[in-house]
Amino acid sequence: MRVLIIGAGIGGLTLAQALRRGGIDVAVYDRDPRVEATGGYRLHLDERACSALRRHLTPAHYQALLASSPGWRAFRRFAVADHRMRLLFAEPRPPSSETLMIGRIPLRRLLAYGLDDVLTFDATYTGHRAGPGGTVTAHFADGRTDRGDLLVGADGAGSRVAAALAGRPTTVPAGVSGIAGRTPLTSRTRTLVPELLREGPALAFGPRGVGLFVTVHDPAAGTLVDPASCADVPAVIEPPTLIWGALAPDGLYPGDPRTLDGAALIGLTDALLRGWDESVRALVRAGDPSSTAYFRFHTTDPGTDLTPWPAGAVTALGDAVHAMPPTGGMAAATAVRDADILAEELAQVLAGRSTIPMAVHRYQSRMSAYAPEAVRTSMQPLGWVHRLAGPVGTRLAQVTLPIVATAARLGRHVTGAPVA
Repeated sequence: MRVLIIGAGIGGLTLAQALRRGGIDVAVYDRDPRVEATGGYRLHLDERACSALRRHLTPAHYQALLASSPGWRAFRRFAVADHRMRLLFAEPRPPSSETLMIGRIPLRRLLAYGLDDVLTFDATYTGHRAGPGGTVTAHFADGRTDRGDLLVGADGAGSRVAAALAGRPTTVPAGVSGIAGRTPLTSRTRTLVPELLREGPALAFGPRGVGLFVTVHDPAAGTLVDPASCADVPAVIEPPTLIWGALAPDGLYPGDPRTLDGAALIGLTDALLRGWDESVRALVRAGDPSSTAYFRFHTTDPGTDLTPWPAGAVTALGDAVHAMPPTGGMAAATAVRDADILAEELAQVLAGRSTIPMAVHRYQSRMSAYAPEAVRTSMQPLGWVHRLAGPVGTRLAQVTLPIVATAARLGRHVTGAPVA
């Protein structure tokens, strides 16, 4: 059995690792020029995703993931704040739960480790066709082709594979876009970091429907495993940085932000944050222009059939089939879960207990039981953005968010406990 994977993102690489370790022939194609050439910043992998990676990677390989991720103290809670960075409420995280907060580039590099002979970059998928004996042939822009028994689209939101299967685009713009970047943590910028970020990331909301996600990545505070202990598979350590991501309704962006360079995007973000906490604005202004990018969020309708095609020799996973905005922190973990389930079903084919169409059918059915809820959860913060966007919402934010923040502070003072 040979599986072709289109897309070397988190889901595609997880599937490749799982299949290869299970004895299944695999080939991965990606349009990026190299593994480090990717967007994205920091990802959250929940307990289920961590469990899947533990099963599909060697112990030394998984150890490198742990050594590339900050310890539990970096994510003791998730906070929601107002535009003055006053805590509204927080969700504590139990220290016993196995989760990873890791940069997208380190995670992608580590998941690609050991796949050099099956991973091809600079390969743009253009289409596929059915072949003899139930096989499928993938076509690429440079004229090359490859044939396999199963083709898996792991090519992200706006997937060409999923669109070819469905006969139409499978995502729509979410009506909200983001600008994200990194601010190096120096002796000066560390003094500007809001106190509430000491215990984990925060999502803040303000007037005009503008939101801001902020999190601190500081390896100096400790990693889950000592990087020096990773002899077989080296850890990938990023420098100390504050990661920020502004989100706003599409109508608030002047012109086309896709034409702006990093410095101009930082200036635009600062303008969107007018009236916000001055320390936060200073941190954004200190951002690295080379790390700053604009993202237009897309989503799948969670109320529709996510796989409106018959089970056969082609399927899709991750954002290719259930695109969701990054505001829920669930996209990477859900893609890993998809890959885990598909690998499990394909192992049954290899053992002679199933067929590829049956395995694809079972995978798509199982995925459809959990993916819609992940999309809905990820869309919830965008609902706040839309509600606060108009004049009434802006006035509501200006009046009520400070009141809620004050009430939350009083509640914590009286009870001695975080507001959850």
